[in-house]
Amino acid sequence: MATRVPIECPICHDVMHKGQQLEQHLYHDHEKRKLAKFVVTETMAMEAHEVSE
Repeated sequence: MATRVPIECPICHDVMHKGQQLEQHLYHDHEKRKLAKFVVTETMAMEAHEVSE
């Protein structure tokens, strides 16, 4: 039987427990600035990767 890989928060790397939603974790446990910095960093990394291809 296949097992599911636990969902991990991309910011703090906490593993979401059964019944815990990533969206709620992000909303309640992380500041807006930290979320914004993460999105900007990921976007810049994707753009740099696209340019290098």
